[in-house]
Amino acid sequence: MVNAINYRKIGEYAKSTKMFYRIPKRKREIKNLNVKFQDLVKRDFSGKTNNIIATDVSYIPNIYSEMGNHFYLSIAIHHKTKKIINWNLSKNNDLDLVINHIKHIKFDREWIIHSDHGFQYSSKEYQKIISENNGKISMGRIGNSLDNREAEYFFSVIKSECLNDPKVKYMKFEELNELITNYINWYNNDRFQSQMDWKTPQQCWDVCVF
Repeated sequence: MVNAINYRKIGEYAKSTKMFYRIPKRKREIKNLNVKFQDLVKRDFSGKTNNIIATDVSYIPNIYSEMGNHFYLSIAIHHKTKKIINWNLSKNNDLDLVINHIKHIKFDREWIIHSDHGFQYSSKEYQKIISENNGKISMGRIGNSLDNREAEYFFSVIKSECLNDPKVKYMKFEELNELITNYINWYNNDRFQSQMDWKTPQQCWDVCVF
């Protein structure tokens, strides 16, 4: 019979034997809490209005990063079809990380782009680009990641299906960019989604009426 050891006992043993380890702290995202945009999406994850795009940034640990030991991935995902509309990988978590791919999103009618309160999304440059392209800015509640579930969902998928290999941490920027390019191409065109009657994002996108 195996006796259970509670966490207090483990702590006492670690202290007596000087066995300590450092718990890595989650990297804090820079947010602008002074900018007020309404939540226009209200967790419409099925995309009933068919004009919602979510965007977000995630960190990818890598030893070749010039600072912070991370590369940064920014994506824009269509709520209704789950297609990745645009994305960008960068060595820096700056305004260009977001702007360089968001500026290519074009719609003939009004659309909504939803995000958290990251500093890029409250910048004047970002607001100008969205306004010039028939877009309206929407932001979820501060500290509530579920309001941006579609972007969070994709990050969890790509990290579990593509970026979970330990080798990713040691890839050069160009290698990682190619890996993500191939994965997103596969995700959009070949990965069937149970929530969309086992169709791919691209198949759903092709029959959408914009």
